[in-house]
Amino acid sequence: MKQSASRRRPITYLLTDFPFVSHTFIADELTQLTACGVEVVPIAINIVRNHEEMDEGSKVWAQKTTYLKSTSKLKTVKTFASQVRRTPSILTIPFQLGGFDLKAYVWRLFHLVEAILVVEAMRKAGARHIHAHFGGTPSTIAWFAAQVGNRSDTDEEWTWSMTVHGWHEFANENEAMLRQKVAAVRFVVCISEFTRSQLYRISAVEHWDKLSVVRCGVDLDRFTLRRHHMPASRPRVAMVARVSPEKGHIILLEALAVLRDGLLDIDLDLIGPDGNGFATIVKQRIVDLGLEDRVKVHGPATPARIAEMLERVDVFCLPSFAEGLPVVIMEAMARGVPVVTTFIAGIPELAVDGVTAAVVPAGDVDQLAGALRRVLSDDAFRQQIVAAAANLVREQHDISHNAKQLATLFMAVQTS
Repeated sequence: MKQSASRRRPITYLLTDFPFVSHTFIADELTQLTACGVEVVPIAINIVRNHEEMDEGSKVWAQKTTYLKSTSKLKTVKTFASQVRRTPSILTIPFQLGGFDLKAYVWRLFHLVEAILVVEAMRKAGARHIHAHFGGTPSTIAWFAAQVGNRSDTDEEWTWSMTVHGWHEFANENEAMLRQKVAAVRFVVCISEFTRSQLYRISAVEHWDKLSVVRCGVDLDRFTLRRHHMPASRPRVAMVARVSPEKGHIILLEALAVLRDGLLDIDLDLIGPDGNGFATIVKQRIVDLGLEDRVKVHGPATPARIAEMLERVDVFCLPSFAEGLPVVIMEAMARGVPVVTTFIAGIPELAVDGVTAAVVPAGDVDQLAGALRRVLSDDAFRQQIVAAAANLVREQHDISHNAKQLATLFMAVQTS
């Protein structure tokens, strides 16, 4: 009979791109888990080379991370062949997600190869539990890795878990096989009640007790509450997000044009990495609307740089069409910056209209412009939502507290 892993064994974290500038919250999560006594071994699929965009904590984790795609082709083939010789039954694993579709099987076979590399790295580190961030490719590889471990190791049980964010996972829920993964996984971390509700929707009721809400957290030592701030005569708005269609950059630009025509001049800082060339479209729209002297496109920034920029801005705006529950909203609220955002997914769990933020329907230019105008002109309203938002972030999104919830889940699976 297989024995469960010892409490002292490390936990493997499997990620797609790490430490990616937009995923600094994961590096912070690992740091806090370590402080809770959980040894973490990070493995990433893709190599991240933009070290100049990382903060110091992320650079430390980059040095500790094993990158699957840095493995030579020769070593990959030898490792795969050796594992198949020892345990030929693992070649049936991809059929669980690919069925008997040959094209799907071949694609999943690549995931199996990566899973075997993960297993080898876990064996070297002494890990037997793997946690995947995001419900797509990382969780597929984690699932395969646990099965490879269990088929080739008769002494100890290999287990896996995953964190599901949304919205990308749910947009591709059939391809990602989320229903089957919830059935197979030891537990699922949901970043919001909305995320959990969507997994309730697609999974069997008997697996609902695997779903736990553990909210993403903010380092409140980095994002400290600023002193009372009055808007400048020419206010400044910031948006921090990957420059891609679902984030709503175009809607915000059009709202600025509406406000300009209503004799309210606003400067805008757009901060974030380009997403598949969409920044070119955004820049052209800035020109088309005649906003060149009002909008500055900064590119990606470290958390320290974002915290510094949030010190100076008058409003933070994220007019997204699709999200999970963005960490950057938590960061802005923690800094005491009033937030204007949209009614989607898990956002209303933190950004409550008229209480902690001004929240409008996604895609509505006029309502977005009206919300920005109100926040900038109504001092009492602005102070009210800033205070309430900062309190809610401290209560629900303190990363040092939320990491303890994660640590409890990991320790339970190690001793079950």
